[in-house]
Amino acid sequence: MLNITSKPIGALTVAVAVVALVGCSKRPDERTAAGAVDTSAGTSLTTVTPAVGPGVQVTRTDEKSERKALEYELTPDNFAKFLAAADSVSALSNRDPATRNHLAANITDAGSTDDDAGLKWLESNDALSRVINGAGISVRDYYVTSLATAAASRFLNDPNAAPGTPTLRKNAEFLKNRQSDLDHLRALRDNRPVVTVKP
Repeated sequence: MLNITSKPIGALTVAVAVVALVGCSKRPDERTAAGAVDTSAGTSLTTVTPAVGPGVQVTRTDEKSERKALEYELTPDNFAKFLAAADSVSALSNRDPATRNHLAANITDAGSTDDDAGLKWLESNDALSRVINGAGISVRDYYVTSLATAAASRFLNDPNAAPGTPTLRKNAEFLKNRQSDLDHLRALRDNRPVVTVKP
């Protein structure tokens, strides 16, 4: 059972992890302030990044999804489905007060001991699951794609600076020419009007 503190928030933010190089000064058994745990291989999961897209929150028990996100390769197909699902999540939230209230619960610092508490929280809402699945993507893949996109978007200006995994570099390269999609996702996440500029 999740111990969730409900409070309205203007923007849903999540912690997303980026693997740092082995030369980090932290010992493997140290924990970061965000609740991520260093792996025994000597890499650390430490960076806090706002999510891209609506509805994803990461708790201290979502390490498995965070690690998967660092290996998850963005493709035109899975990214298009992610965009469609994000639009559907936003539209559902705008028209359905129950969904809006669910998404307003801040669970990022939930005291849950359940593995994947953030993912399970998203999956627990049947209406959200239906609209995400309706876009052709599972809730788990939607969640992981959101984390992978947030992690890679930090390195748009220099994909080769992305630490850790070749996939993170590839994803940063993939997103370089998709700034309008990233702006769209941030607008959905922040519940701002989506502005489309036509040349």
